Amino acid sequence: MLATSSTLTVRPATRDDVPVAYALMMRVLDEDLGYGFRPEWHGDLADLEAAYLRTPGQALFLAHDADGTLLGTTAVKVGGPRSPQVLVDHYAGRPVCQLARVWVLAEHRRRGVARALVAAATRWAVAEGGYAVVCLHTDAAVPGAEAFWRSVPVREVLDERVPGAALQTVHFEVDVEALLTAHF
Repeated sequence: MLATSSTLTVRPATRDDVPVAYALMMRVLDEDLGYGFRPEWHGDLADLEAAYLRTPGQALFLAHDADGTLLGTTAVKVGGPRSPQVLVDHYAGRPVCQLARVWVLAEHRRRGVARALVAAATRWAVAEGGYAVVCLHTDAAVPGAEAFWRSVPVREVLDERVPGAALQTVHFEVDVEALLTAHF
C-alpha cells in the first residue's frame, strides 16, 4: 500500500524506519500532548516492530516529504476499544480495527499529511486487514484534533468528555466507503 504525490509519500513502515518513527512519536507525546510516554496508554510504542511489523492485522504507516523527511505516522490496531463497556459491547463480534497514533509534527500540519495517512491506513485496513469497521478516539483537548476528525468522513459514536477532566475523549467510526471514494 503506497500513496504518492509529488510532495508526499505514505507507505507502511519497515524495520529500518522504527528508530525515526519512535523519535517522532516521543516528540509528539512530549511537545503536543504534554504528558510524554505513559506505558499504560502507549505500550505499543515500547516495541514498534513487534506491535506493527510482526503482529498480524496491525500496521504502521509513515508519511515522508519529497526530501525523505518523516512528517507523521498512523497505526492500525486490531480490535475495538477496551473501554468503556458500551463500546466493547458495540463492537463485539465485528471485524473492527482502530486507527491510532495519527500524529503529524506541528511544523508539517495543514498540508494534507494526516488525511493521506488516514486514507492509506483505512485502505489497508479494509483491503489487506479484512476489517469492515474502522474506529478511533481522539482527545478533544488537543488543539485541532476534534476539528480534524470532524473534517473527514466519520460519525461520532460516543462523547466521553467530562468538564475539567485532563482527557476529553470522543470516539468516532470512519465512514469507510465515503473515505475511500473521497479525494484527499
